[in-house]
Amino acid sequence: MNKKRVWKLLEQARKALGLEDSVKLILYPMKYKVASVSLKTKTIRLNKNLLGVFDDETLYYIILHELIHIKTSSLSHGEKFYKNLESLYTIDEIEGIENNIIRKLIERGINTEKWLA
Repeated sequence: MNKKRVWKLLEQARKALGLEDSVKLILYPMKYKVASVSLKTKTIRLNKNLLGVFDDETLYYIILHELIHIKTSSLSHGEKFYKNLESLYTIDEIEGIENNIIRKLIERGINTEKWLA
């Protein structure tokens, strides 16, 4: 997957959330994370080593997940976070995508305890 495609997913997710803030996206190799976010700089770091591992739907979900943190101005997975996420996905869809992420990481022999911390 190329950077242009990832930017398109970012823009689609911003629109879906109604997020007008400018957001930076950095593709960066990470050892223990799928993605991370800085609320201060509104920057999402996406693990570039995993771009070929996940399909567009999963990458969209990961980007959306990080954007919700920016929208709610919180790193918490609390009520505001889930209200935003559940406005776009059912609980079954969320569980399915997250289980798929875990399965793909396990298939590659990656310790998911570190990745999902």
